Amino acid sequence: MLGVDQDSRVCIIEMKNEEVTEDILPQILKYAIWAETNPDSIKAIWLECPHKPEDIELDWDNLEIRVIVVAPAYRSTVPRITGKIGYPIDLIHLRRFVFVNDEFLVVDTLEEKPQPKRGTTKVMIDWDWNYYESEHGQEATGQFRNAVEHIQKFVKKKEWDLPYNLNKYYTGFKLGNRVVFSVGWGGTHAWNVRMKLPKDLVVGFESPSWEFQRHNEEFHEATFRPRDRKEADLSELEDLLVTAYKYVSGTR
Repeated sequence: MLGVDQDSRVCIIEMKNEEVTEDILPQILKYAIWAETNPDSIKAIWLECPHKPEDIELDWDNLEIRVIVVAPAYRSTVPRITGKIGYPIDLIHLRRFVFVNDEFLVVDTLEEKPQPKRGTTKVMIDWDWNYYESEHGQEATGQFRNAVEHIQKFVKKKEWDLPYNLNKYYTGFKLGNRVVFSVGWGGTHAWNVRMKLPKDLVVGFESPSWEFQRHNEEFHEATFRPRDRKEADLSELEDLLVTAYKYVSGTR
């Protein structure tokens, strides 16, 4: 399947009904290379689509490609190998359970697990701003860092004990071992703010600089996307930051 996500990336979606092995990699790489080298073909498909979302614009001269694989099982080596490929690849683990008359679907995103290396013991990588710049560029990392530092100042003002740390895909402010809110990467240059909040408190939220993007009910996490990443006003989210802190800490 061919699609476009909310960060204006062209998505190649490959669905399997059996365990995925390393044999799938040449196949999805072939699709990704086709998408990257045939923007005119993708543009033609896009223009023929009768229900195009109004808030998504594609840069046809600089398309970003994302690969999504959906399957009921994966061989353990697949996440490790896909992590070595230049294209963003999401491995979606979809499992179905039936109990009497009820049916449940469990959806997980597989990530590469750190593998011990042979030889001398080495320190695990520390994610830092230099790593972010190498992956996402100087401008996007600067915007991301400004968002983190704004939240850090707000946390300090509130006298909350919420230290933050950088991870590969997000920078989280933690209460103990629970992430209360975070600034996360949504793409190569796109970023967003995520908070632990009930769904009924965030659906429909809008402000001049921000819009509600999605809610993950499994993790009770709401994601908010800046309308303009260069001009995002974090102060518009401060009331929600307070609500998220109260929600996780149990305070009033």
